Amino acid sequence: MISFFFRHFNYSFFDNIILVRFVRVFYLFQIKKDILKEYKYKEGELYKLLKSIHYLKTEDIVLGYKIYNNIVNPIDKDDYNNFIKSKNKNKDSYIFYNYIHTINDFYFNESTKLIINNSFLKIKTNINIPSFFYDLRVFDNIFVCDFNNNDYFLLSDTVYSPLK
Repeated sequence: MISFFFRHFNYSFFDNIILVRFVRVFYLFQIKKDILKEYKYKEGELYKLLKSIHYLKTEDIVLGYKIYNNIVNPIDKDDYNNFIKSKNKNKDSYIFYNYIHTINDFYFNESTKLIINNSFLKIKTNINIPSFFYDLRVFDNIFVCDFNNNDYFLLSDTVYSPLK
C-alpha cells in the first residue's frame, strides 16, 4: 500500500511541478535509413507524411500504422531512458520517473518534459531549443516535428549537433 501511494505521489508531483505554459511540443522519430536517404532533400514531404499520420481519423488507424511502421524504427525505450538519465543525473534541475524526464531550470528559464514512448519521443517545453536536444543529438536519424507550429528538422543537421 505504501509503495502504491509513493508511486502515485511521485507521479502526481512530477505532473504538477511544471506550472508554466508549454509553448512547443516536439515529436522525435527515428527514421529508417533507407527512407531518410530517399527524403534527404525532401524533408518537407516527410514532415507532411508524418503529420497526416499524426492527425488520422480513427477509422484509418490500421492503414496509418502500416505506413508508420514502414517509415519509423521502433524506439528502444531502455536505451534512451538510461542514456538520458546518465547525462542528466547530476543536475539539480533534473528529475525522472519511469520514462518521463523533467528539467526545471529556473536559471535558464527552461521547463521541459521528455516522454519516451515505444514509437517516438515527445518533448513539451517552454523554449525553442530544449536541453534534451543536446543529449539526443548522438542518436542517428532523429527527425523532429512540431505539428502545432509546422516546424521540422533533422536533429543531426542542426547547429547543436556533435562535431564529427
